Amino acid sequence: MSGHAITLEDLVTRFQSASESLERSYRELQGRVQSLTAELEREREERIRLERLAAMGEMAMELAHEIRNPLGSIELYASMLDGEYAGQIVRSVRLLNHSVTNVLQFGRPIVPAPERMSVSRLLEGIRVFIQPIAQQKQIRIVTDCDTECFVEADHELLHRMLLNLVLNAIRETPRDGIVCLSGQVAGSDVLIAVEDTGPGIQEERMARIFDPMFSTSREGCGLGLPIVKRIVESHNGTIAVNSSGNGTRFLITIPHSMEVVREPIACC
Repeated sequence: MSGHAITLEDLVTRFQSASESLERSYRELQGRVQSLTAELEREREERIRLERLAAMGEMAMELAHEIRNPLGSIELYASMLDGEYAGQIVRSVRLLNHSVTNVLQFGRPIVPAPERMSVSRLLEGIRVFIQPIAQQKQIRIVTDCDTECFVEADHELLHRMLLNLVLNAIRETPRDGIVCLSGQVAGSDVLIAVEDTGPGIQEERMARIFDPMFSTSREGCGLGLPIVKRIVESHNGTIAVNSSGNGTRFLITIPHSMEVVREPIACC
C-alpha cells in the first residue's frame, strides 16, 4: 500500500472532526437564532409600548386643550377679586396651566423668541411666585444674582424651565430645607443654577432623568425635565447635573446671544 494511502483510522478521525465542527456550528446557529428571536420580541414589545404612548399622548394633548380655556376664565375672574384667597386661586390656576403647557409643549417644536432680559429679575420673579408654596413646607427660597447679569433669550421659555426645576426641587427638599437660584456671567456665557438640600438622585436613575415619561417621584409625570433640556438646547445651551446625599444642583449654561435653533416637528 502506498505511503500516501488514506487509512480507515484517518477517515474516522476526519469524520469525527467534521462532525464536531458541524455540531459547534449548529450550537452557534441555535444561539444566534435564540438571540435574534429575543431581539425581535423586544422590538415588538417596544413598538407596542410606543404605540400606546402615542395614543396616550394624543389623548393627553386633546384633554390639555380642553382644560386650557376654562383655566383662562377662572384666572380672569379670580384676578378681579380682592383678598388672599383670590391670590391663591390665581396662583393655583397658573400652576395648573403650567402643567397643561408642559403636556402641550411636549408634542411641539420649541422655537425661542429671544430678547435682552435681566436674569436677576427672572430669578426674583420665580422666587416671588413660588414663595407661598415653599412656605407650606417651610422651605426657604434664596436668589443670588448680579443685577447686571443679562442674557438674550426667550423670557417665557426660561421662566417655564426654571419653574419646572424649582417645583421639582421643592417636591424633593425636606421641611426646613433651602432651594437656591443663582445667576452669573462667565465669559461669553450666562450660568444659571438651581440647587436644593434634598436627598439627591440615585446614581442608577441619574442617566434617565431627562428621558420622557421617566420620573424619580410618584408625584411626577416625567415631562418636566425633558422639556427643561429641550428649552436649554433650543437656546444653544447645555445642562449639567450634580447630585449627592446632600442635595442636587442643575447648572444651565446659555450664551449671551443666540441663533434660534429650530427643532424638527417630531416629538422629543
